[in-house]
Amino acid sequence: MSKFLKGLYFSPDKGGEGNGSGKEGEGEKPAEGQQKKPEGEVLEWDAFHKALPKEAQELISERDAGLKKALKTERDARGDLEKDLKEAAGKLEKDSDAQKEVLKLADEIAAGAEKSDFYEEAHEEGVSNLKLAYVVAKEDDLINKRGKVDWKTLKEDYPELFGKKKVPSGDAGAGTGGKLPGDKADMNVLIRKKAGR
Repeated sequence: MSKFLKGLYFSPDKGGEGNGSGKEGEGEKPAEGQQKKPEGEVLEWDAFHKALPKEAQELISERDAGLKKALKTERDARGDLEKDLKEAAGKLEKDSDAQKEVLKLADEIAAGAEKSDFYEEAHEEGVSNLKLAYVVAKEDDLINKRGKVDWKTLKEDYPELFGKKKVPSGDAGAGTGGKLPGDKADMNVLIRKKAGR
């Protein structure tokens, strides 16, 4: 009789093995009709989203639309604030410390808006490292004064920024430089192997 103990199946009748098979070194096998996932499978948003039930897709789409609307409102508010600060700076004494501070604040707001716009576009372009891509784009003058990014040049010069993220396989041997013996091994097999048996 198997028991569920702290997230693992425990079968005291079959040597305490988690898989309940009674055989050492054998792990769970995929159910009929299921295929084993290839190691380092690429997770695609479109495929994942289409696999969801229709109600879930609609729920995500509604939330996405709400977030985009909130983002646009925030962007417009930042633009208005920047404009108001520049107008206020124009009314202050020329080259005074107060005018310099207000203009500096307006420039910081503009830089923040540019960065957030870049991140939004970069995500849609498939950039894997947003922060690094922004630094590279600024350094190579690939963002014009209107905030338009030269994505074509960025992709040609730095293709490594557009690599797809791979989902790790999640097995116990991942990241150790080697695979564990068998498909999935239990602790007894590992101990015996280290002991030389």
